Amino acid sequence: MSKHISISRLSRLFQEIATPVYVLDEKQTLVYFNEPFVQWVNGDAEKLLGQRCRYHVSGSRLHHEIIAAAIAPPPEIVRGERGDTVLTVDAIHETRYRHAEFLPIKLENGAFGTFVFVDGNDLPREDALRCSTILAENKTRGNENTITVESAKAKELHRVLFAVRRYQAGQYRLERMLGNTPQMQTVRQQAKFAAETVAPVLILGSPGSGRESLAYAIHFGRDEERSGGLIPIDCHALPAELIDSTIRAFYQRYAKSESKRRHTLLLNNAELLEPAQGELIALILANHPGNMRIIGTSRFEPSEWQNSPLLPYLLGTLQIRIPPLSERRDDIPLLAQWFLEQRNAPPKEETFVKESNDTSTVQRTGFAADAMDLLMLYHWSGNLDELAAVVEESHANAIGTLIRAKDLPMRLHYAADAKATPKPMEKIDLEKYLQTIEMELIQRALQFARANKAKAARLLGMTRPRFYRRLEQLGLLEDETQSQHESKKQAKRSSTKRIPSTPDFQEISDGPDFRPVTGE
Repeated sequence: MSKHISISRLSRLFQEIATPVYVLDEKQTLVYFNEPFVQWVNGDAEKLLGQRCRYHVSGSRLHHEIIAAAIAPPPEIVRGERGDTVLTVDAIHETRYRHAEFLPIKLENGAFGTFVFVDGNDLPREDALRCSTILAENKTRGNENTITVESAKAKELHRVLFAVRRYQAGQYRLERMLGNTPQMQTVRQQAKFAAETVAPVLILGSPGSGRESLAYAIHFGRDEERSGGLIPIDCHALPAELIDSTIRAFYQRYAKSESKRRHTLLLNNAELLEPAQGELIALILANHPGNMRIIGTSRFEPSEWQNSPLLPYLLGTLQIRIPPLSERRDDIPLLAQWFLEQRNAPPKEETFVKESNDTSTVQRTGFAADAMDLLMLYHWSGNLDELAAVVEESHANAIGTLIRAKDLPMRLHYAADAKATPKPMEKIDLEKYLQTIEMELIQRALQFARANKAKAARLLGMTRPRFYRRLEQLGLLEDETQSQHESKKQAKRSSTKRIPSTPDFQEISDGPDFRPVTGE
């Protein structure tokens, strides 16, 4: 008769293990962990229990939600495969890297849970990256598909995102302003300065570039407790009367406020304000108290504002220009990974109906090389909004854990084909082209030599016989003979009309014995 170990005894056994251990059910919900796990993540056990662990970089500022995202297994492991990877955990004061092994647990309903063993020692960041690469190479050489080199690159982007979010979480929310290009570093630095003051700000950028998101980031700043009311106005969608009344209400509400909180009036598409509204904004800017700020966004440069030409210069105490995505292509992999992992994130309000559909549990690791190539080639006229929409559609189309080129919308394939197909070259008849040039040179030489063929041949570096043969081959000799014949006929016709007794002036003047005739 077999003996079964009781749950309580098994739990005590795991609690005695010196290394972190935790268990996820089929919905990636954290259902068990031991005390070393709590110490490793430096978290609150009561808040951690029951958290959904999705493969994404959490945008939350709640520590237990950040931890839940950090310990989520890669999507390929959720399918019931055994695997290992390096986990990146934010332990409040430091980022910790540890190797972890994931073991599938088949449940009675046929789904898979996950049992996770975590190493007892932290890895340096460089060793963590090296470890992930070695794991990927070993799996590839072993013909195993659990982890590939592409998924290892996706996991590295996952860790980079984690590091960037950890750095930005203590300053300001700039999720859509990710990027390491010099342009975006400048934008973030300007946003940091703007968040620390109440000076008016003008944000310039093409549609979809994240102007409104940047405005929100400036408002909330590093200290959310000092962030007061934010009233957004869409100058494109709202009627003029409502815009005018909202501006006046904002001023009346906060002009005499003694609160230390900073309040913001956000004017989206501010270039569309009517002249009277522009004058009202100018009046507020001239008399505003120290806890009010106005932020304007526009797709046009200040010199292009027609309704209120002076308003952009009043708003632009600090001007921030967001570059289009096509000018910072090096940021596309990081941004695409960010939008992908936001699709992995659990909904804010999950209901039983959503869970039963099983669509909210789909997880993706990253992008395959062929898919990333198409993303890098695309023109991105819609900027970040278009990239987010493409990633969302691709996330839904994908079957495996990696998004591949076939999962991307067809317009990206068409754009790549258009760039790859060279324009047809115009046919060039080289012989005819060279003949035209030769005829031009010969005619110029004859003109310069005043139809003296010997002199023209010398100018062209040719012998006279060869020059004649070439004239004949090009048909110039016949033209010239015909021209000379026409000239002789014209001269003959002219000579018959002359008066014989009247000598030619040139002939007379050239005569050697010419003497003037006198009347004597």
